[in-house]
Amino acid sequence: MKNILQFLLCLAFLSLSDNALAQKIFSEGLIKYEVYVNDGNKPEGIYVIYIKGGNIKRELVMNNGFNNITLYNHKSGNTLSLNGTDDRKFALEITATELKEKNKRFENAVYTTLDRNKKIAGYACRANQITYVQGETANFYFTPDLIPQNESFNAMFPGLNGIPLEYEISSQGGVVMKFVATIVDIKAIDSKIFELPQEYKIVTKSELEKLK
Repeated sequence: MKNILQFLLCLAFLSLSDNALAQKIFSEGLIKYEVYVNDGNKPEGIYVIYIKGGNIKRELVMNNGFNNITLYNHKSGNTLSLNGTDDRKFALEITATELKEKNKRFENAVYTTLDRNKKIAGYACRANQITYVQGETANFYFTPDLIPQNESFNAMFPGLNGIPLEYEISSQGGVVMKFVATIVDIKAIDSKIFELPQEYKIVTKSELEKLK
């Protein structure tokens, strides 16, 4: 009996070790998502996340002309949200403190495993449901094979041991946006894409309001 117990413990340890070895830290590369709106059958936009070390660039381009780019710097903890027109370009600075306050609504979320799996962008993904403290819930698929380098990557999914490759976001206006990954590319990224273009002026929220 003692030998059998030792054998089972060894198998459990090997299983855990194999799972840990299968996981890879996603520290450099990009993920490209197609964006669907309100259960539409055709994508209405593209969302791309670039990462290099602690720097993250998120770029949303919609078919209706709406574009948004944010640049996150892990060293400062600050985010720049690029706004403006062809004539005037501004980068709204969101400090680390402001960002933490903004993301408080995601804290203490509870995950529930769902009995569904599928492959997305070449990665095996597990279905999960997240429940926030306000009672809001959302279903999503994530791959446990890739681990974000820092928590800022998964702000909406705190403590998730993986990266979401399909998820939904609901706005206050009732619009539901669904993001489905089509490409996960682990490759070298030019650090220049995380730099603020010279034509953009950094402003605070109050300064931006005065300029409108």
